[in-house]
Amino acid sequence: MESKKIKGMLSFLLIFSSFSYAQQKPFMDYVLSWDGDSSNLEVELKYAASQKDSTVFIFGDPDFGGQNDIFNVIKNIRVAKPETLRIDKANRQITIYHNSAKKHSVSYEIDGSLSVDKPTRTTQTELFRPVITNGMLTLVNVQFALDVTDESNPLVSFRWRNYPESFTYFNSIRPSEKNPLEKLSAQYDDLSGLIYFVLGDNIEVKEYNVMGVPYYCVTTIEDTYGNDLQGNFQPFFESYFPSIHRFWKDTDFPFYFLAVTVLQNNQKEIGSGGFGIKNGFVMKLGKKFDTRGKYVTAHETSHSWIGTKMMLGADSFDNQWFGEGFNDYITIVNLANSKIYGEEDFLHYLNEETLKPHYESKIKGVHNDSIAAKYWTDYANYGKLPYRRGCIYAFYLDNQIRQASNGKFTLRNMLLDLYGLKMGKKRDELLTVDDFIAAGASYVDKKELQGQVARYMIEGHPIDFKSIQLIDGFEVEINDSVPRVKLTQGADLTKIYQW
Repeated sequence: MESKKIKGMLSFLLIFSSFSYAQQKPFMDYVLSWDGDSSNLEVELKYAASQKDSTVFIFGDPDFGGQNDIFNVIKNIRVAKPETLRIDKANRQITIYHNSAKKHSVSYEIDGSLSVDKPTRTTQTELFRPVITNGMLTLVNVQFALDVTDESNPLVSFRWRNYPESFTYFNSIRPSEKNPLEKLSAQYDDLSGLIYFVLGDNIEVKEYNVMGVPYYCVTTIEDTYGNDLQGNFQPFFESYFPSIHRFWKDTDFPFYFLAVTVLQNNQKEIGSGGFGIKNGFVMKLGKKFDTRGKYVTAHETSHSWIGTKMMLGADSFDNQWFGEGFNDYITIVNLANSKIYGEEDFLHYLNEETLKPHYESKIKGVHNDSIAAKYWTDYANYGKLPYRRGCIYAFYLDNQIRQASNGKFTLRNMLLDLYGLKMGKKRDELLTVDDFIAAGASYVDKKELQGQVARYMIEGHPIDFKSIQLIDGFEVEINDSVPRVKLTQGADLTKIYQW
């Protein structure tokens, strides 16, 4: 009898233990430390394990800037006994075996050093890497945080244990929070939109109000190029951001930010590059702020809609002709609307940066499915292809809609319909190419639109501008098979692109 009671009690304890384990709320708490001088960030992660035996983490994302060697920046990975770990560098996996441990943690360091004898040659080198150097730290969560594979969707928090108290601090979770000691939290799923941290002794943060939306401008104060970055970006807050909010009829943002810092390791002018983050955009600058810098700023902030709030397919590579190319067209028309771009700048981008290199490209006719594999390894050709292909088609489709409606409707009307369609879907329900065609069918012939998308965007056939007609404000000439767009006499870009 006693034996049965003991067995029953043991069974109860095992069941209760398993139940308690399963009921533990998932969390991942990061504690960060940096002294302001060194190139090392110390990270301690405490977490609730949803799997009893082990937890598997992934570090780094090769799709984020094509940085296949990102695993090399994480060092000195360690756990406390009785837990043990196994590191699989080839697959970027860190497996922690719990060995009956009740509490779980892992500590490691992120090396953000920049080699002095190997200066930055492209903005990509610093844009998609953790930068931790004397007086400056810029970090995206995928550059220092771990991706858990147990599908637990934990609550993730970040706080700083040690930091230079005199440095300016910015975070993209709660930008109004200026104290690094305060814990910042976000659901794990939200981290896919990326989180950004800046700490530096040469950083300025200025706050604006744009149509009721708090905007933050985070910039380097002084640089070797003599930039006044806060002054350079002021016109965006005064005209471009109001323009693009009006374009989309949307001010549903808790906040927005620009974070623009100069490259830390370049020895010559090498341009600028950026990427969009949820509610913001990050740019690294390696030269005097110029027309190209204006374009990069406008393009990346425009991704708040095309590329973030709506995207065709499950992956950004599925239909980059839309995600990058249509976004490019929306970028330059809003630059024109806000008068940051005049006629010369607008036509230069459309002709010299888009039409000419596309029609002279040897790969202009490759199938859409072939782009992703070579996007980062041959960015000058394959990376640029969807931008140019989509921008050209957006310009062409805009002209078609204007002509078919006698000027009553434009591409904007179609995109607003598509945006409304997306907002009406469930959160995890995707927009498709069929949705794109359905939205366009209200303005142009559906079968013709289907054929154009298949022919020009998917199969990759270049549009023959010899056989098409543009609205009265534009005319096209063909030189050596390269189309060149011009404004007709008396045409006004601000009247063509107004809303």
